[in-house]
Amino acid sequence: MWVKSEQTMNESKNQSSGFPRRAVLKGTATVGLGFFALAYCLLNSAEATETTDPIFDTKEIRDESTLEIKTLQDWHVDEVTGSTRQKLIEINVAQWWPGQDYRIPVRMIVPLKAKAKGFHLTGANSYQELMEDTRISEFQGKLLEGGVGIVKTHVKAFRQIPGKRGLEQKMGRQFLEELNPRYTTIWIWSMTLMRATTAAYADRDHFEIGKVVGSGSSKNGISPAVALINDERFTATCSNHAFAYGSPTRRNERAEIEKVKAASKAFFEAVRAGDVELEAQRARWYQSVMVGSNRNMDAIALRAGKSMDKLNEMRSRFWPSVCVTENWDKLIKRGVDVLFQPGTNDYVAYDILWGAQNYPQLPVYYEPNGGHSQTPHGAAAKDNQNVEAFLWNHFFGGDSLLKPPTSSYEVDQDKLSVRVRFDEGPQPTSGRIWWIYDRAPAGSAPFLHVQIPENQWMDMEHDAQTGTWTATLPLKSGYSRIDFFSNHGQVTNGYKQYLSSPYTRVELGPFRQ
Repeated sequence: MWVKSEQTMNESKNQSSGFPRRAVLKGTATVGLGFFALAYCLLNSAEATETTDPIFDTKEIRDESTLEIKTLQDWHVDEVTGSTRQKLIEINVAQWWPGQDYRIPVRMIVPLKAKAKGFHLTGANSYQELMEDTRISEFQGKLLEGGVGIVKTHVKAFRQIPGKRGLEQKMGRQFLEELNPRYTTIWIWSMTLMRATTAAYADRDHFEIGKVVGSGSSKNGISPAVALINDERFTATCSNHAFAYGSPTRRNERAEIEKVKAASKAFFEAVRAGDVELEAQRARWYQSVMVGSNRNMDAIALRAGKSMDKLNEMRSRFWPSVCVTENWDKLIKRGVDVLFQPGTNDYVAYDILWGAQNYPQLPVYYEPNGGHSQTPHGAAAKDNQNVEAFLWNHFFGGDSLLKPPTSSYEVDQDKLSVRVRFDEGPQPTSGRIWWIYDRAPAGSAPFLHVQIPENQWMDMEHDAQTGTWTATLPLKSGYSRIDFFSNHGQVTNGYKQYLSSPYTRVELGPFRQ
């Protein structure tokens, strides 16, 4: 009997810790956490209820008079290639709290002899890079040739911005004093992109209203997604290593959190017993970023004398303003485009199973073993051009992108047969499947640590008559469940695009012998 992916909704009652006993598991990581991790924990600290009170104010976002623009370099032909016009300004993103302005540089790039209609917006630019004329890439040149502008700003950790060292601590104190979601990194980083948009459109001699697309990874993947929700001038986001779903774990439902804590506890007990080899630096990283970590905002706020009722009240305002799937119907009505590219082992985008079960219509590309400070699987695509394919299609149309497929499976003794179909849109030209056994609960330390083995993948077969991609996976004994997903590619408008089938969990019953 073939079973649809989205029907496998429940965790196995035989929940294991999700890591192999007596295994040797190694790894290192160097990550700057700061208040990004703290703000991330804000999303995992208490159940939120639906509210209509957003945390962003449209009037504040679009008020040109409060930008207080300072021109650092007026419009000029760039000195690098002589092929664009560029301008560098500094803007006031907001008076974050009384007496605290947040000023950020913005570089604007337009075609040499025409206005730009809309633009591609990024925040992953160093401060020094913004101070110098941009040498545009080949793809950026094509955007400009098509009349699309480029706007670059600075969405980075505060310590990387001149004059803002120590601002994290001030923000934290302000947040704990007021429990106002305005005083979080997610708010100020997203506001930076929205205010940069206001600054560009304020220059009517060089920009006219068009499509606005944000893209990037981590904080620069989360920020454009939040901007897309709260600013209707944004028309698309391509977000890597960024959350999209309001899963039960992310909403801190007690039963799910207990599973996560139990798995992490068992994992670190195995480390102490010598059953798992884990470097101290990476162990500290897991303990900082895993769900239920000691950086949990609840614990910090409660120690500061705040009540759980106040935390819940704050969360009810925060959550609907930052999660794409919480706003799915509204966004679809607006006609926006979205693409999320989480890794399979990421502390930010950990709820990939729940998301696939509940929002299979969200276009997703899973990077096998990818994530913050992770090493992708050896068989992962090396020619991924998803960002370029996405941007080209959104701005210029042309060839269609792949649409989210459906998948089904059948268990027959020691084999798992998988079928994937693309019922809408173009058909891919390649298919590859990965699988992993007995994964730990999403967001736990072993969930981050235990990767898809290098030998657990295969190329899929394609039936041209039915349009079906198939694979038969040999099932190992001794496991109670298996997770799988497939990645499929095509060339669209000259760029290699990949899209994934829904991440699926199959319950195999009590430990198979």
